[in-house]
Amino acid sequence: MTQDADKPRGPARASAPASIIDFWLGQQLRLLRKQRGRSLVQVAQACGISLGLLSQIERGLSSPSVKILSLLAGELGVSVDSLLRGAGQCDTEAGGRLARAGSHRRVDLADKGIHKEMYTPPAGRTLDLCRACIEPGGSTGEELFSTSMGEQVGLVLRGQLELWFEDRVVLLGAGDSFCYDSRTPRRWRNPGSDVAEVIWAISRIDHREGSP
Repeated sequence: MTQDADKPRGPARASAPASIIDFWLGQQLRLLRKQRGRSLVQVAQACGISLGLLSQIERGLSSPSVKILSLLAGELGVSVDSLLRGAGQCDTEAGGRLARAGSHRRVDLADKGIHKEMYTPPAGRTLDLCRACIEPGGSTGEELFSTSMGEQVGLVLRGQLELWFEDRVVLLGAGDSFCYDSRTPRRWRNPGSDVAEVIWAISRIDHREGSP
C-alpha cells in the first residue's frame, strides 16, 4: 500500500556520506561515544584530532585513516576489528563469489533501532544487497541524508516503512517496493508496532543520462 502525506519537515539540504560503509561506521562510533557519556570535544582532544574531523567521521562525510581509527577504538575501549565488524570480510567460497548463511556481515545500530545484514559476497563490484530489520520507532534520524552515486531499490517484506524522499513522504507496507537515485535526499522510519523487514539492492553505477 502507498499513501502520500504532507511535505516532510526538516532541512532542505542533505549531507552526503563518502560511502555506505563510512556512514554506518560513523554511526557505530557515535553510538559508542554516547554510550560512554563522552562528548565530541572530549574524544577529539583525547585522540589529538580536530573537532571538525571527528564530527565529519561520525556523519560519514570523511573516511578515517587506520591510525585515527585505532586511536578512536582505543579511546572508546573497543578493538578495531569490532568497529569493522559490519564492513569486514565474510566466509566465502569460489573466489569470493559465494557467501554462506551465518557468515554475512552485520551492522547493528542499537540507538537507531536498525540492524542490517549485508549479503553481497566480496567479489561483488557493482551491486550491494542487504536486509534491514527496523524496530518499532527505529529510524535514520530527523536529518535528510544522501549517499554516493547509483540507484537503490527496496522491497518491504513485513511491517511498515515511512519513507521521506524528494518532496513527499509515503507509507509502505508488506509487498510494496520503491526506488530512488542514491543522491536523493531522504530519511525513513518504522512507524508501526511490529518489526519492519526491508530488502535493499544498491547499485554502485552512475545511471544518469550521459554518464560514462
